[in-house]
Amino acid sequence: MHNFCEALCLPGWSDRSIWGYDEQMDTYFAQLWRDGDTNDDPTVWISGCDPIGSRVQLADRIRSATGVDRAAVRRSMMRP
Repeated sequence: MHNFCEALCLPGWSDRSIWGYDEQMDTYFAQLWRDGDTNDDPTVWISGCDPIGSRVQLADRIRSATGVDRAAVRRSMMRP
């Protein structure tokens, strides 16, 4: 798996939100900002300390953190 970073378009969450894979850390990650949040740091940062080994695991963590239903999260993570 190689590094990548993609947009994560979720209802109620800013278009600054992203997800991807960090090859060096060997984990998937997500950085999420709520709509209207102007902080530089994400509202939710999922990664690192507890490695995430699959897109399904990441989608479940995003769902838990955001309250967005699983189907919407999975659709937003579909890479072209």
